[in-house]
Amino acid sequence: MKYIIFVLLLIQSLSGAQTRPEPDQIVLYKTTEQTPLNLHVFLPDSVPTGDPRPAILFFFGGGWNSGSPTHFYRQAKHLADRGMIACAAEYRVKSRDGVQPDSCVMDAKSAMRYLREHAYKWNVDPHRIAASGGSAGGHLAATTATLTEF
Repeated sequence: MKYIIFVLLLIQSLSGAQTRPEPDQIVLYKTTEQTPLNLHVFLPDSVPTGDPRPAILFFFGGGWNSGSPTHFYRQAKHLADRGMIACAAEYRVKSRDGVQPDSCVMDAKSAMRYLREHAYKWNVDPHRIAASGGSAGGHLAATTATLTEF
């Protein structure tokens, strides 16, 4: 009997589980020796044609060793639903690409450059782009604003 109740509760909890949001666009921003790198772009329901919008660029965490842009899909969708353009960047990591953190920094800087240079595509104000991330991604977000090298 306990087993049946447990299974029924499990089914009920799974039926209410939210599905992961998906990006509106996936755009190539850089090609490296190891892999092509994309921005996963979340757009508001309608991209306004008036004043340029703010944007945010997310970098996943994972100790520069692993991770995926999907880590920030929910946050990106949440902000896009409120009028921002939100992007989650792919970058090379040690476990998949055999790189060190300096390569991750180069990719993060490239992602920010791409977003600024192509801001017009999504009506983004290139001077109002925030960067965010978790753990190693937070480090990469900080480097996009503080390091002039790379």
